[in-house]
Amino acid sequence: MALDFQNSLSSLSQLDLWYKVNNNNELFLSDITGLIVLRWPYFRDNWETLKASYIAKINSYYDPQLLKTQIENFTDFINSQRNNISNKNPFDNSDIISRFYSIFDNTSINAINLSYEENLIINNKKREVKAYTRGNFLVIRELLQRERDQISDKVGTTDADYNRVFNRSALTARVDIGNKDINKMYQLQEAIKSVDFILANSFSLTTSSIDPFALAKSNANNPAIDIQTYSSGFLVKLNYGEDLQALANRTLGNPDKWIDIAITNALKAPYVDEVGEKVFLVSNASGNQINISEIDTNNNLNIDKLYIGQAILLQSVTQTFPEQRTIQNITQVPVSGEIIIELAGESNLDRYKLDESAYIRVFKPNTINSNFYIMIPSTAVLDDNLKSDIPWFLQGSDGVDKKQKVDLNLNDSGDLNFNSTGDLQLSYGVENATQALRIKMMVEAGELRRHPTFGLSSAVGLSTADVSTAKNLLINSINNLIKADERFSGIDSLSVDSGDGADAGANFPRILNINLIVKLAGSGQLLPITFSINRG
Repeated sequence: MALDFQNSLSSLSQLDLWYKVNNNNELFLSDITGLIVLRWPYFRDNWETLKASYIAKINSYYDPQLLKTQIENFTDFINSQRNNISNKNPFDNSDIISRFYSIFDNTSINAINLSYEENLIINNKKREVKAYTRGNFLVIRELLQRERDQISDKVGTTDADYNRVFNRSALTARVDIGNKDINKMYQLQEAIKSVDFILANSFSLTTSSIDPFALAKSNANNPAIDIQTYSSGFLVKLNYGEDLQALANRTLGNPDKWIDIAITNALKAPYVDEVGEKVFLVSNASGNQINISEIDTNNNLNIDKLYIGQAILLQSVTQTFPEQRTIQNITQVPVSGEIIIELAGESNLDRYKLDESAYIRVFKPNTINSNFYIMIPSTAVLDDNLKSDIPWFLQGSDGVDKKQKVDLNLNDSGDLNFNSTGDLQLSYGVENATQALRIKMMVEAGELRRHPTFGLSSAVGLSTADVSTAKNLLINSINNLIKADERFSGIDSLSVDSGDGADAGANFPRILNINLIVKLAGSGQLLPITFSINRG
């Protein structure tokens, strides 16, 4: 259903796509507009070859002159953009779809070799469309009706009774009515009738999604709707390509329990969003701040996609591994509409640069995907006295990682480290064993008032003549520290040697070098550590 006016184009496309998806009809680029921005290289490199096939479709198209004109304009556009030295994608423009709609409306998706990302976009869009509810169609109808009435106002054909019933003000016609206006209103009215039919026949919405919260509330006392009360839960990763029904079957043994999972995690349609949406930065990132434009390529407001506490992914041409951050503040500049986003975590985002196509990926609110963990409800009652050193994220690890425990991660100065999402960073596995050794050797016995026996015995104050006593004191102290820590199964080797900092004429060195190799519990892996003690 191709039309050349933009205000209602999105609604008409939604309606058309709903029919196509539910009838398994052929899809075109105009149906999945999110693909168009990715198709610039395809048209740029192949237009001379493709052009003839579009010309052959002119006579059979609903508006032959429109397609003919847009083919000519598209040819000029392609040629002009090929000589553009800018790295900007010329399809990354909000008016591209309306300018060349008939081109995209004649480009079958099945005729294109789709990339992995493009297939994700298509599958995600199909899932979204199949989840349309009555509310979606009411919005579509309202937009179509508004467009129809605006055209009617413009040409002075609005009925007085209609204006009175719908509390509309009568407007003076601005132009004379023409065939083009009549055709537009007719097509809009036909689309409105289609929506009315769908809304009047609920059986047409067999694929409509259920709002689990509304269902739970309205059926709180309905024994036929069994939504249990749960006492605990556990975290799992959603498998790629898995929906909530499959997840419920895998984890709870019943696909109908997907509603319980949705309620537990505050999920709403389309529930799973694997693709998300790319939003490119409009300037280099700085500190913990990024800037994006007011609207996206489809003229939608970007600020509607953002909220405080939202997890997003950062990426660019050079930073190919996605970095997860959390939004902690959103500010919109009044005049330009540019959106300033402050992200939790370290102020080290300067590496995300405009000339390296830096972007963020945002996911639909109240959805889940395979990047994140999801809570599975459980009827098991937790023991109030239950204590465990093994966190949930190490439950599936081997015994070696579990034996090394989990602590807060400290830097070399003893300060807390933070991860990329702004949370306290944890230390576990071999890394935590190394950190534990470092702390043990840095602390002098008696320094911690509540743990007076923790740390190395001091060699300060010993007779300058008694080198062996100092060495034995340190060796025994190190042995006791390692033996008391279940992360280690013993010491493989230990030596205390004189350093090079002895006072002139003294026979006892000021610096002692300790070389230590310990065995990790569970694996016998050897962990070396070397440090020095200055007697001052």
